[in-house]
Amino acid sequence: MDFSSNFGPKVSRCEKIIQYSFNSKVLCAKALNAAADSKSVYILDGLSRQMPKNDRLAVYGDSVAACYLCSIWEQRGLAKHCWTTLRQGLLSNENLARVGTEHGLDNCINVNGGTERATPKMVATTVEAILGAVERDGGYDTLARVMAHLGLTQHGLLLSLSWDHLL
Repeated sequence: MDFSSNFGPKVSRCEKIIQYSFNSKVLCAKALNAAADSKSVYILDGLSRQMPKNDRLAVYGDSVAACYLCSIWEQRGLAKHCWTTLRQGLLSNENLARVGTEHGLDNCINVNGGTERATPKMVATTVEAILGAVERDGGYDTLARVMAHLGLTQHGLLLSLSWDHLL
Protein backbone atom coordinates (compact mmCIF):
# COMPACT_ATOMS: atom_id res chain seq x y z
CA MET A 1 0.00 0.00 0.00
CA ASP A 2 1.19 3.46 -0.85
CA PHE A 3 1.13 5.32 2.46
CA SER A 4 2.53 8.50 0.99
CA SER A 5 -1.11 9.17 0.16
CA ASN A 6 -3.69 10.64 2.48
CA PHE A 7 -3.67 7.58 4.75
CA GLY A 8 -0.03 7.43 5.91
CA PRO A 9 0.06 10.48 8.19
CA LYS A 10 -3.39 9.67 9.59
CA VAL A 11 -2.38 6.10 10.45
CA SER A 12 0.79 7.35 12.17
CA ARG A 13 -1.15 9.96 14.14
CA CYS A 14 -3.76 7.39 15.21
CA GLU A 15 -1.08 4.94 16.36
CA LYS A 16 0.53 7.63 18.52
CA ILE A 17 -2.80 8.57 20.07
CA ILE A 18 -3.89 5.04 20.93
CA GLN A 19 -0.34 3.95 21.79
CA TYR A 20 -0.45 0.90 19.55
CA SER A 21 1.50 0.23 16.38
CA PHE A 22 -0.48 -1.81 13.87
CA ASN A 23 1.11 -4.80 12.20
CA SER A 24 -1.34 -4.17 9.34
CA LYS A 25 -1.33 -0.47 8.48
CA VAL A 26 -4.07 -1.23 5.94
CA LEU A 27 -6.38 -2.37 8.74
CA CYS A 28 -5.82 0.91 10.57
CA ALA A 29 -6.41 2.86 7.35
CA LYS A 30 -9.73 1.02 6.89
CA ALA A 31 -10.73 1.98 10.42
CA LEU A 32 -10.01 5.64 9.69
CA ASN A 33 -11.82 5.81 6.36
CA ALA A 34 -15.19 7.56 6.42
CA ALA A 35 -14.86 8.64 2.79
CA ALA A 36 -16.50 7.10 -0.26
CA ASP A 37 -15.10 9.40 -2.93
CA SER A 38 -11.71 9.98 -4.52
CA LYS A 39 -10.20 10.71 -1.09
CA SER A 40 -10.48 7.00 -0.27
CA VAL A 41 -8.29 5.90 -3.17
CA TYR A 42 -4.96 4.21 -2.46
CA ILE A 43 -2.29 2.45 -4.51
CA LEU A 44 -1.57 -1.28 -4.12
CA ASP A 45 0.80 -3.13 -6.43
CA GLY A 46 0.77 -0.16 -8.77
CA LEU A 47 -3.02 -0.19 -9.09
CA SER A 48 -5.45 2.41 -7.83
CA ARG A 49 -8.06 0.97 -5.45
CA GLN A 50 -10.93 2.24 -3.32
CA MET A 51 -10.60 1.83 0.46
CA PRO A 52 -13.88 0.56 1.96
CA LYS A 53 -15.68 2.76 4.46
CA ASN A 54 -15.18 1.94 8.13
CA ASP A 55 -18.80 1.11 8.97
CA ARG A 56 -18.45 -2.71 8.83
CA LEU A 57 -15.31 -2.61 10.98
CA ALA A 58 -17.20 -0.32 13.38
CA VAL A 59 -19.92 -2.95 13.89
CA TYR A 60 -17.20 -5.46 14.73
CA GLY A 61 -15.49 -2.97 17.06
CA ASP A 62 -18.72 -2.22 18.87
CA SER A 63 -19.22 -5.95 19.47
CA VAL A 64 -15.71 -6.73 20.74
CA ALA A 65 -15.64 -3.61 22.94
CA ALA A 66 -19.00 -4.59 24.46
CA CYS A 67 -17.73 -8.15 24.97
CA TYR A 68 -14.65 -6.92 26.81
CA LEU A 69 -16.64 -4.48 28.94
CA CYS A 70 -19.20 -7.21 29.68
CA SER A 71 -16.40 -9.52 30.85
CA ILE A 72 -15.32 -6.87 33.37
CA TRP A 73 -18.93 -6.46 34.52
CA GLU A 74 -19.33 -10.22 34.95
CA GLN A 75 -15.99 -10.67 36.74
CA ARG A 76 -16.86 -7.91 39.16
CA GLY A 77 -20.16 -9.57 40.00
CA LEU A 78 -22.13 -6.38 39.45
CA ALA A 79 -25.93 -6.36 39.40
CA LYS A 80 -27.66 -6.99 36.07
CA HIS A 81 -28.90 -3.40 35.74
CA CYS A 82 -25.30 -2.17 36.01
CA TRP A 83 -24.51 -3.72 32.62
CA THR A 84 -26.93 -1.37 30.87
CA THR A 85 -25.52 1.59 32.78
CA LEU A 86 -21.93 0.67 31.88
CA ARG A 87 -22.64 0.03 28.22
CA GLN A 88 -24.65 3.21 27.75
CA GLY A 89 -22.17 5.28 29.74
CA LEU A 90 -18.98 4.04 28.06
CA LEU A 91 -19.95 2.78 24.60
CA SER A 92 -22.70 5.21 23.58
CA ASN A 93 -22.11 7.21 20.42
CA GLU A 94 -22.09 10.37 22.51
CA ASN A 95 -19.30 9.10 24.76
CA LEU A 96 -17.30 7.57 21.89
CA ALA A 97 -17.48 10.88 20.00
CA ARG A 98 -16.36 12.76 23.11
CA VAL A 99 -13.46 10.35 23.73
CA GLY A 100 -12.41 10.46 20.08
CA THR A 101 -12.47 14.24 19.96
CA GLU A 102 -10.69 14.69 23.31
CA HIS A 103 -7.87 12.41 22.17
CA GLY A 104 -7.63 13.99 18.72
CA LEU A 105 -8.81 10.97 16.77
CA ASP A 106 -11.22 13.23 14.88
CA ASN A 107 -8.13 14.65 13.12
CA CYS A 108 -7.18 11.18 11.88
CA ILE A 109 -10.41 10.49 10.00
CA ASN A 110 -10.29 10.37 6.22
CA VAL A 111 -13.41 12.30 5.13
CA ASN A 112 -14.97 13.00 1.75
CA GLY A 113 -13.68 15.96 -0.21
CA GLY A 114 -15.62 19.08 0.66
CA THR A 115 -16.26 17.88 4.21
CA GLU A 116 -14.64 20.37 6.56
CA ARG A 117 -14.53 18.18 9.65
CA ALA A 118 -15.81 14.93 11.01
CA THR A 119 -19.26 14.93 12.61
CA PRO A 120 -19.73 13.44 16.10
CA LYS A 121 -21.35 10.36 14.49
CA MET A 122 -18.32 9.92 12.21
CA VAL A 123 -16.00 10.19 15.21
CA ALA A 124 -18.00 7.60 17.20
CA THR A 125 -18.06 5.23 14.24
CA THR A 126 -14.32 5.66 13.73
CA VAL A 127 -13.53 4.96 17.39
CA GLU A 128 -15.58 1.75 17.13
CA ALA A 129 -13.75 0.83 13.91
CA ILE A 130 -10.36 1.52 15.55
CA LEU A 131 -11.30 -0.79 18.43
CA GLY A 132 -12.29 -3.48 15.94
CA ALA A 133 -9.06 -3.03 14.00
CA VAL A 134 -7.00 -3.18 17.20
CA GLU A 135 -8.64 -6.43 18.28
CA ARG A 136 -8.21 -8.03 14.82
CA ASP A 137 -4.59 -6.89 14.57
CA GLY A 138 -3.37 -7.37 18.14
CA GLY A 139 -5.92 -9.51 19.95
CA TYR A 140 -8.10 -9.19 23.00
CA ASP A 141 -5.35 -8.11 25.44
CA THR A 142 -4.33 -5.30 23.09
CA LEU A 143 -7.96 -4.21 22.83
CA ALA A 144 -8.11 -4.11 26.64
CA ARG A 145 -5.01 -1.89 26.82
CA VAL A 146 -6.27 0.52 24.16
CA MET A 147 -9.71 0.75 25.75
CA ALA A 148 -8.13 1.51 29.12
CA HIS A 149 -5.79 4.07 27.55
CA LEU A 150 -8.75 5.85 25.93
CA GLY A 151 -10.71 5.80 29.19
CA LEU A 152 -13.34 3.38 27.91
CA THR A 153 -13.13 1.27 31.06
CA GLN A 154 -13.33 4.16 33.51
CA HIS A 155 -16.74 4.35 35.10
CA GLY A 156 -17.83 4.98 38.65
CA LEU A 157 -19.33 1.50 38.92
CA LEU A 158 -15.97 -0.04 38.07
CA LEU A 159 -13.81 2.32 40.07
CA SER A 160 -15.78 1.90 43.27
CA LEU A 161 -15.01 -1.80 43.59
CA SER A 162 -11.75 -3.49 44.41
CA TRP A 163 -10.46 -6.39 42.35
CA ASP A 164 -9.17 -8.01 45.56
CA HIS A 165 -12.36 -10.01 46.14
CA LEU A 166 -11.91 -11.69 42.76
CA LEU A 167 -8.39 -12.98 43.39
